[in-house]
Amino acid sequence: MLDKTLVICAGLQSGGTTLVSYCFLQRGDTDGVLDADNDLLPALDPQLARPIAWYKTTICCFRLAEIAKHYRDAGWNVRPLLVLRDLRAVWASLTQKEYGRNGITAEDPPLRLRVRRFVDDWRSIVATSGAMLRYEDFVAAPAATLQRACNQLGLPWDAAMITWPKPAKQFAHRGNGNESFWASRGEGLMETLARYKPRSTPRLPAADLDWLEAEFRDFNQANGYPPHLADACESTSALAPPIAVPSFEVTRRYIWETSRKPFRWILAQLGRRNTKLIDRRSWKRAA
Repeated sequence: MLDKTLVICAGLQSGGTTLVSYCFLQRGDTDGVLDADNDLLPALDPQLARPIAWYKTTICCFRLAEIAKHYRDAGWNVRPLLVLRDLRAVWASLTQKEYGRNGITAEDPPLRLRVRRFVDDWRSIVATSGAMLRYEDFVAAPAATLQRACNQLGLPWDAAMITWPKPAKQFAHRGNGNESFWASRGEGLMETLARYKPRSTPRLPAADLDWLEAEFRDFNQANGYPPHLADACESTSALAPPIAVPSFEVTRRYIWETSRKPFRWILAQLGRRNTKLIDRRSWKRAA
């Protein structure tokens, strides 16, 4: 095992990456970051490599390929791991989460852009025969799926990935992680998976469902996902927009700016109540 080996695990938000990350951080030869901020690329302490350093993030502001190149430039021996999940299930979950902001900023990019970045990473991983883990396989056969991922990464098997003897406080960085994971966490992986509620068929607006199935047909076909989920289309009212439209007002940058500039906040509220009164671009310039 080479010094400064860094495994970078990534997938979409709501893609099951935190649970996978917790399993790998249970290894006796591994330490690192349970769930990194996806809009930052921090310097990593070489002491994390014991002899393996672990860094889990989500594909949102950066692609996995970009993150891997960044840390290779810093001298790390990077081994990427991409976590796959049915894009329709991810989309249905993400649109219901607080962090699934369908924004227009670098910190909160449009949801469609995030999915495109993820699928671009998948195509790159396939072209280079890189390591992948399918979330649905992981839930159905956790030990076999983790062993296969270890083989792809060139890592020895460690049964601690299933039994979880290491408390989270021993991780170098245990921040973040989604609420459903912390609420469902048990004494080991099998107990934790038993607490997860069975997933129903995802429900998506027709336009978003059609886009996911047409745009990423190759992804679904290659990874064994159904080409079409007939029961996934939700009924929408005639007044509902045909697609989820990205906006500035849902972003963290909007919150930061309006909290620092109360006058801008007042103008923004007026503009949201009556778009004819104040053009959105005008209140931004005025503020």
